[in-house]
Amino acid sequence: MNLPRIFAVLLLAGAAAAGEAAERRYSIGVHDSVVPDADSHTYGISGSVSVEKRTETGRHLTGSVDVFVDHDQDHLDPDHIPIWWKVHLGTDGDLWQAAAMHVGWTADVNTRMNTVSSVERQILAFPAITARYDGKILQPSLKAGAGWFFLEIDDDVPKTRGYGRDDFRNSTLAYEVAADLTVRIGASWSVYGQAQQWRDSHVWLQTQYKAALRMDASHWMKGGELALSAEANEYNLDVYSHPGALPILPWDDDLLIRLSLTATR
Repeated sequence: MNLPRIFAVLLLAGAAAAGEAAERRYSIGVHDSVVPDADSHTYGISGSVSVEKRTETGRHLTGSVDVFVDHDQDHLDPDHIPIWWKVHLGTDGDLWQAAAMHVGWTADVNTRMNTVSSVERQILAFPAITARYDGKILQPSLKAGAGWFFLEIDDDVPKTRGYGRDDFRNSTLAYEVAADLTVRIGASWSVYGQAQQWRDSHVWLQTQYKAALRMDASHWMKGGELALSAEANEYNLDVYSHPGALPILPWDDDLLIRLSLTATR
């Protein structure tokens, strides 16, 4: 685990936010890291900082860091240090638009490290083409891209199942497809859902589902938002497996449930 990297990213985010036309968002909340196959619930607290900036040339830049501190009682990984994090860096732009229709591009890097479900490190680096419709009530979008998929399994549990150092990583060129929908309910509420999958040229690698119920809390604080969200992941462990051996992990999914309050500065 590289805690200095967290603080370095936070410092870079703060420096970017100091620039002109930058917006900073801070959140604090509670969460439950669930491993359904093991009937495991790990509760904790979390916080995040995100920066959104448009440069003088019109380039849109985003970055965020989420840090989670778990109260780990199940110890699915016997040597787990109960602090994990996610980092996002991205940029995007428009290719074509007419009224509420937009076609554009994105280039994102997303990472996760040290989860209770034995994800040691994940890096997703994908440029993509997007299409979205900004309606007053319905806001759907689609995304398709190709890039780098990297997922490393923590070594502690796999070592007990006969796996060695060379078996923990899957690094490959992959493709992603995603669809999401935001539904606005009145002036203060919205519901969000997303389905996304990554595949290489042979098999699927990971499927992810996200859902969120959001409430405008700007009457409490500037740019305030209260959100109840869930993120579910299912992993294809067959890409790590040895013929005739046990799967590299005794579970192939995880779920993050989070209640958070966000403010804008």
